Amino acid sequence: MGDASPRDESRLTLVGLLLAAGLAVWLLFEPELIGALPMPLRLPLVLLGVATLGAAFSAPLVMERARRAPSSAWRLGALVAFTLLLAGRALSR
Repeated sequence: MGDASPRDESRLTLVGLLLAAGLAVWLLFEPELIGALPMPLRLPLVLLGVATLGAAFSAPLVMERARRAPSSAWRLGALVAFTLLLAGRALSR
């Protein structure tokens, strides 16, 4: 399960960082994707976004992987889930 090579970890980190940067720019241009939702729906989406984007942007800063830090695959999975939620929201408008 934890058999990923450092090269694979760095690739997943790079993919996550690029995806997070794209999402951040998208949300800067389209803030109504989240802002137009009622507060009970908006708050969990904002919290998920803060957690996933924060984890993706902070991953390259970690020199060595902490024991409790989520793996790159988990961070990327959460980021993809957040991306799909936003894409679904954009398509449903």
